[in-house]
Amino acid sequence: LAARREGGTYGYCSTLFYASLIEIHSVIVPAYLVFLAPAIVMFGYDNALHHVAKFFIIMQVIEAFNQNGLYFLLFALCLDADSIPETTRFVAGRRAKTETYSAKYIYTWVLLLGMWLLVVALKFYFTMLFLWLIPLLVLIYGTALHAYPYLFAGVAACPPHSGPAVEMAGICTLLAFLLVFCGYRACWLFPCLCAPEVPGWIFFPPNEPPDNPIRGDVDLQAFRILLDHLGKPWPEDCVWEPPGWTPVRGPRLPEVLCSKCQR
Repeated sequence: LAARREGGTYGYCSTLFYASLIEIHSVIVPAYLVFLAPAIVMFGYDNALHHVAKFFIIMQVIEAFNQNGLYFLLFALCLDADSIPETTRFVAGRRAKTETYSAKYIYTWVLLLGMWLLVVALKFYFTMLFLWLIPLLVLIYGTALHAYPYLFAGVAACPPHSGPAVEMAGICTLLAFLLVFCGYRACWLFPCLCAPEVPGWIFFPPNEPPDNPIRGDVDLQAFRILLDHLGKPWPEDCVWEPPGWTPVRGPRLPEVLCSKCQR
């Protein structure tokens, strides 16, 4: 679209808008799928590994949802045999098929390996630091999808004027998401940042951790705590020990966390 005359003239703003929208659709949403599917397996299916295969099949169906939705429209609009080819004609560029197959390749392998690894990891240990997987997956998908056109076609993949603007629109969309995500959930990504309200034992919980000290909308409450801590000195006590926890009769935490644990 950016290489066409319309994309560089009266359709310039629409081109940038769709570049940003497609970035959300092709990078941010798939990154959340890899993270949320193991959580559903863990809390909805008692962390049974054989359910991962079912989710993988569901994700493959979602990838083909556009085609399934097209069939539904053909049925709902009662299109006849002559009008169907005219309403479903799609002219793709010469690189479209190769780039589409390559994108599905990375989606499939990252989704499959990411789901299995996260489900297995959650069987051994649960920590809020798993939230770092979302920005990591966003960077993996974003890097791959932005690199594919250049790797396949070189400089010709970036048409003058509109091409760099489209790339920057997509990259700026990802950077804006990462900034908002890391800022809104900073209390869950960085230990000690929001202590003592968000204690350190949440990040490295013992075998039988007490309830989460934050009630209600935990994300919103944590963000309010973060705003309240801005400009204040770093907390001296990160509260690595849950209430009632003792090194003698309670679960042992890693000794590198604090001097109290070492004692």
